[in-house]
Amino acid sequence: MTHYNKRDNFVPALRDPSPRIVEIEVPRELPAPPQTVLLPHAGYEDRARGFSIATAPLAAVVGLVIALVAIIGWQVPIASLATLMLALGGFALVWLIAYIAHTLISPDGTMFSHTILAWGYLRREQRERHRHYREVNRD
Repeated sequence: MTHYNKRDNFVPALRDPSPRIVEIEVPRELPAPPQTVLLPHAGYEDRARGFSIATAPLAAVVGLVIALVAIIGWQVPIASLATLMLALGGFALVWLIAYIAHTLISPDGTMFSHTILAWGYLRREQRERHRHYREVNRD
């Protein structure tokens, strides 16, 4: 029977003569896209009707006020093409501003904004990664 001796089995650790710093790239995940939950459950047609119901009275009042200001302030004749164009222009301007705001704030607009911002994030991250790779390969 052999006798077990701890001193005979000891193997010293291998020492690395030049310690190096190793960069570990951590994969980053993008935040989850926002989920469009419609409460109550409505479709695009219902949202379009709601937009028209909310926007048409406001735009009509603004068009009427612009026409009245033109008639009273600048003595534009009531039954003239200029009055009609000013009223229609005011209506169209308010409607366009409301449409742009509604499109950007709606669930589809937030998804679009999220996509554009995510592309920008990825583009900046890619530029930084390529710059880092160029610096590492230059040395």
